[in-house]
Parts: sequence; C-alpha cells; structure tokens
Amino acid sequence: MTSRLTIFGWHNVESTWCFPVSGSGVAGLEGQLRRLRRMANVVPLEWALDALRAGEPLPPRAVALCWDDGYRDNLELAVPVLEKLELPGTFFLVPGLLSGDDRAWWEIAGWAFARSGRETVEWRGETYPTRGAAGRAAYGRASDRLRVMTAAERAAALEELVDRLAPEGAPEDGRLFLDWEGAREMVRRGFSVGSHTMRHVTLAQETPEDQTEDLRRSREILQRELDVPIRTVAYPFGQADAVSRDTEDAAVKAGYAHGLTTEFGWNGGTTPGTHGRRIMLDPDRGFVATGLSRVTGRLRRLRTAG
Repeated sequence: MTSRLTIFGWHNVESTWCFPVSGSGVAGLEGQLRRLRRMANVVPLEWALDALRAGEPLPPRAVALCWDDGYRDNLELAVPVLEKLELPGTFFLVPGLLSGDDRAWWEIAGWAFARSGRETVEWRGETYPTRGAAGRAAYGRASDRLRVMTAAERAAALEELVDRLAPEGAPEDGRLFLDWEGAREMVRRGFSVGSHTMRHVTLAQETPEDQTEDLRRSREILQRELDVPIRTVAYPFGQADAVSRDTEDAAVKAGYAHGLTTEFGWNGGTTPGTHGRRIMLDPDRGFVATGLSRVTGRLRRLRTAG
C-alpha cells in the first residue's frame, strides 16, 4: 500500500485580531488532537517527509501536526496539550518577529478594522465598511490586497490604510508572538522548529534573488540562535500567488530539504519535496465545519480496514 501523509496546520490557539476564536480555542484544539490521536498515527513531521522522499513506508493513517507564525499561545497553550497527549509537533518561526525587528501586518490591519473610529473608509479605489460582519469581510478583502504586494509596497499601503481607519488605542501586536527565549523553550521541551521565512513576506511577489536571500538568512539565524538544524520551510500564505517555481528553487538554493504550501491535500512518494500539501485548521471549528468530513471519513475507513 502506498504511504500517505496528511499534514494538519494551525496558527493561533486563542483569539487574535486576525484570527478570532469563538469559545475556548484550547478546548477546541484539544478535542481536535484527541480525535486525530484516536483515528490516526501522529508522527514527527520531518521524519515522515524524509521517509516519503526515500520511498520508505509510513504507518497507516499517518498524520503530522504543525503551527505557523510563532504565536505566543503556541507555547503557552498548544505545547501543554501536545505534552499531555504525548504528540509530536513542529512550529514554523519567523526570525524577524522573534527579534521584534518586524511586525505582523495582518494583525495590525485586523486591529485597525476592529478599532476603527469610522464606519466606512475609502482606500485605493474601494469602500470598506468597518462594523460587524461586513467589516470583518472588508478586512479580509483588504488583507488579500496587502498579501499580494511586495514587502516595500505593503509597508506603504498598510500605513495609508491604518491612517484612514483611524483606530483607537494601540495594536499591541508584539505581545502576540514568541521571542527568542520562547522559541528556545520550545526546543528544550522537545518540539521541532522550521522556517517561516525571515520577515513573513509573500515570497512569490519578491525577486528570485530576494527570495533566496530571505530563506537563507532565516535558516541560518534560526540554526544559530536555536542550535538545531533547520531543514523545512513553510511558505507564508502558501497559495498559488505566494509560491512560484522560483520560490521552490529558492528553497533548494537556501538549503532546505522540504517546503510546505497550504494547498489542500495529502502527500505521497511522488509529491514534490518543495511543494508539500497541508490542511489548515481553526482551533474552534470541528472537522465538518472546516470541510474536513471527507478527510476524517477517509481516516475512519482506513482505521476500520486495519
């Protein structure tokens, strides 16, 4: 039987400006992980990816778990749940966020919409409501526009957007993310880490040379600061407009063995090493709510079959 690996990914555990959570995120996450532990074989991510590339067999119903961005609650909430359930996990970190040299634009934009002092704003030829469900949808549209800009273009556009929204207070986005000591604590507690780029740029929107340099610097700094090998990168956003052939080539040039997208699906022996697939989840939504009934149904059938 051909080996397959399903990789599940998350970002946060509890609510952030960008990723709101209804109810208890940690309770929802624990429920998801307990269900996966019962239905599947949860394996270390990089070990499983290496096995696929080498044509070696994986356990039946192989599943790996990972988190992107380095939110502080990954350490404070997700890690204790993983330890309690005795499950491995991998955390993809951004050196620029760990050091505080860069900021999470998606969280700043989310704060600006949530705390805007205006009911609507005009920004780059479009009108954006700020209140209720319409405001949340407008934030999503604005984020989609920001996401496909270069880093330099985005910085100017974000400043303009925040100025027009005129939010009250301060985003305090820095408190949402780990620092280097938190990242070292993850490693000390036995969890794996990988790269999520140097500054969380949308790689495919940058030049091939800049992509390679960003990925190389991220890998080198993470290895130096955490004293562990960094062999896998999770591309930020991970969609087709964020990951190009140049992006995958840059990952190889920068020394990575594996690259992960957010393209929905499973991974097998023929899956390109720099184009792994993941299924991204929210901690407060069940598998049916996130469109994953077919995934858990498949796991259940395979479990029954042996």
